[in-house]
Amino acid sequence: MIFFIILLAFTFALSQPLVGEADNLTYERDKVIYTGNVKITRGNAIITADRVIIYLEENRKAKLAEAEGGVKYAEEKRKASANRMIYDFQRDIITLQGKAKVEEGPNFVEADEIVYYRKEDRAIATSKGSRVRTFYLEEKNEKVGPDKKAK
Repeated sequence: MIFFIILLAFTFALSQPLVGEADNLTYERDKVIYTGNVKITRGNAIITADRVIIYLEENRKAKLAEAEGGVKYAEEKRKASANRMIYDFQRDIITLQGKAKVEEGPNFVEADEIVYYRKEDRAIATSKGSRVRTFYLEEKNEKVGPDKKAK
């Protein structure tokens, strides 16, 4: 058991650490499988799901996470949900599949699939058989009029 803990610590030492919690854990040569009430934390991002598989490179660095079953993702003001999620740690891309929804405050986008490019802060939403649905509430800006001075 101590070897496994040391191995996990070494695995994530070179990148932002991943902290995993679950009812069950299975370690295999190139992956760590969490099942039952899974919670994975990386920085200020949290993933919860029924099952999460973390795929490892040969050097034991995490390269990809696959989450299934009641997937939820939260980071700062943004939260997301889907049936399935793939998080490519190296490219910093999150793909939400099946009843995908991303929310930020009252604003949201719903689609069959949403791909979020975190480094670029951009997303692509697509749907087959249904349409992409969004809601956007503009923020109120105080206008500078003739009787108001700009600060």
